Amino acid sequence: MNPSLAVAQRTSWPEQLSSVAAFAVPGLALWLPSGYSYGAVLLLVGALLTLHRWPRQPYDAFTWWFAASMLAMAVLWVAQADPAEHFGRADRPAKYVLGAVCLFFVTAYPPKPRALLAGLVVGSLGAGAIAVWQIYGLHSERAWGHTNAIQYGDLALCLAALLALYAGAVWAQLGWLVRVLCVLGVVAGLDASVLSQSRGGWLALLLAIPFLLGWLMAHRRQLFKRVALGVVAMVLLLSIINSSVLVQRWDRMEHEVQVYDQRDDAATSVGQRLEHWRFAWDIARERPWLGWGFSGYMAEKAKRVGAGLYQPSIVEYKFVHNELLDQWVKLGVTGPAVLLLFYLLPLAMFLPLASRMQGYRRDAVLGAHALALRLCGTCIPVLYIGFGLTQVFLAHNSGIMFYLFMLMLLWAALRSVERQLANLPLAQATPVVPAP
Repeated sequence: MNPSLAVAQRTSWPEQLSSVAAFAVPGLALWLPSGYSYGAVLLLVGALLTLHRWPRQPYDAFTWWFAASMLAMAVLWVAQADPAEHFGRADRPAKYVLGAVCLFFVTAYPPKPRALLAGLVVGSLGAGAIAVWQIYGLHSERAWGHTNAIQYGDLALCLAALLALYAGAVWAQLGWLVRVLCVLGVVAGLDASVLSQSRGGWLALLLAIPFLLGWLMAHRRQLFKRVALGVVAMVLLLSIINSSVLVQRWDRMEHEVQVYDQRDDAATSVGQRLEHWRFAWDIARERPWLGWGFSGYMAEKAKRVGAGLYQPSIVEYKFVHNELLDQWVKLGVTGPAVLLLFYLLPLAMFLPLASRMQGYRRDAVLGAHALALRLCGTCIPVLYIGFGLTQVFLAHNSGIMFYLFMLMLLWAALRSVERQLANLPLAQATPVVPAP
């Protein structure tokens, strides 16, 4: 290990616990049922065992704002809970409240960055292995992992994207074996997304790639051509490997759009989404400020479907299949406002601005890891915005847990690395080795 990543004193057990959690959240995310929860439980246990210590630590403004956004999301889900769920109504709000507690703990006792990288490699490889087994071993139509195909495919894509960004930033510090594992992990994660046939994930990637390429053009122009060529090569490779799956999925999408448009038939995946969006848009404009609430939304849907104004295929669903529209129709303008804060605040926290990266030249290794953490923290909300265009991703346990705990782990590791950089004397500064 490079001495830049060594610590002068022995790592405390809470920091060791955080590092294990940093590996487990991405590393076990798709290997096991609710695999993303194991690392979260470790952080909660650590927070409870050190309750006499971390509340007295100083925290920066972004940490407080991130915790506040979690609590705001908890209130949001209390306000739109399904009364029929009884005690289950507390499930989603509780995750946000406990997430805020874990945020303070992990920021006080940050994980090692290399634990996150190792977790991303293992998690991506596992996602690909399970997808290949389910498609070619079990002969399933779609890969679903241990959850539904959409959540599985989108999280696999997210793991692959994070691994690509992290490995790319620290490439110069990696040995050849780790480089090979990283490349295989990226391919495996993306392949899992393709085999899940989750089209919303592909849309999210189309949003994220221009964002990344734009940043490279502005800050790392020497890497722009290499990354662009790498993206093209990856797309071609996955298209060749899974050509029949992609063609079949594209043809089915075109057919479902035509069926909805020409026959007014919403009994398909695409048609049901289009009809849901039409219904939600229509009634949201009638109560734009306060919304309909959950019960009012479901009752109005049943009423209008019964009157023949909308197709019956939308009646059984609780969500609109669009994150922002779902919040607006149920809670009025407050819902989208809080959700946008939850998306945009991490972007403000992590965005790798030139002013934030000036100190990264003090040490090549620490600077590379800091950049990697910022890129990954920026990528997650961008992808989640894309996921939310066709799915209420944060209504699912996997969507909530991965977003909360990956971001807090990345943030805690980033703050720790940047503190180490700030403490290095300028006289000992070393140039950052650009990633090839």
